Amino acid sequence: MDFAKLAGYFTLDTLTQIAFGQALGFLTKNEDLYDYHKSSAAFYPIMELGSNHPTVLAVLKSRVMEGAAPKPTDKLGFGAIIGVAHKVAAERFGPDAKKVQDMLGSFVNHGLTQQECEVESLIQILAGADSTATALRTTLLYILTSPPTYSRLREEMTLAIEAGKVDYPVISNSQAQALPYLQACIKEGLRMFMPLHGLAGRVSPYPDGATINGVFIPPGTEVGLSNFAMNYRTDFYGPDADTFHPERWIENDAETVKRYERTQELIFGTG
Repeated sequence: MDFAKLAGYFTLDTLTQIAFGQALGFLTKNEDLYDYHKSSAAFYPIMELGSNHPTVLAVLKSRVMEGAAPKPTDKLGFGAIIGVAHKVAAERFGPDAKKVQDMLGSFVNHGLTQQECEVESLIQILAGADSTATALRTTLLYILTSPPTYSRLREEMTLAIEAGKVDYPVISNSQAQALPYLQACIKEGLRMFMPLHGLAGRVSPYPDGATINGVFIPPGTEVGLSNFAMNYRTDFYGPDADTFHPERWIENDAETVKRYERTQELIFGTG
């Protein structure tokens, strides 16, 4: 079994279930529908380059590249997913509009137009599928290659199941939140290998700019942030910052853990 591949199938089915009210069927068919993963793997290096270099991004957004952009009429790749999003969104508008309790239904209920619904639904998939799959792959890899971590996590989960504190085989989110070592493993996995490695640019505000640590940043200046460097700082996480050590999240005092969390949250653009 290729878990790396199945993780990608799982996140795509989960996100399309949430977004459209129906999973596309990657898991049930156990195949790369529309060659989505194959085409995405080829495009992600270009997208990453564009996100970090304004000149490259300008070229990608230029009229010269319009013909190469994915289209809803495509039979393969991300264009095919766009076509699915357009079709499902169209079903939610008009005289015979479907009413479904999913994210798309929420967008409709909050007054978004059909085009806005198409875009928002696609953003969920583009922004969440591969990054979530990456987090699953790398965190499980760290756990499985650390026998003490694996043993402690398995013990915590076994005791919780035997005590009737969690459902089996599918645990709820609230139950998972109540397992401290599981949460520590998740946080440490995200810290060690964050799913998004872009520079996460921040633009200095108009009209006054900003002063950070005594350095003035003129208004309109974009400053890149390396999440990788921030989450491996030894002055934040200690001399073992480059080691997978979930215990750091439960054995330190509350103030230290809060500092860890504020730094780790930079992965998702907050913190």
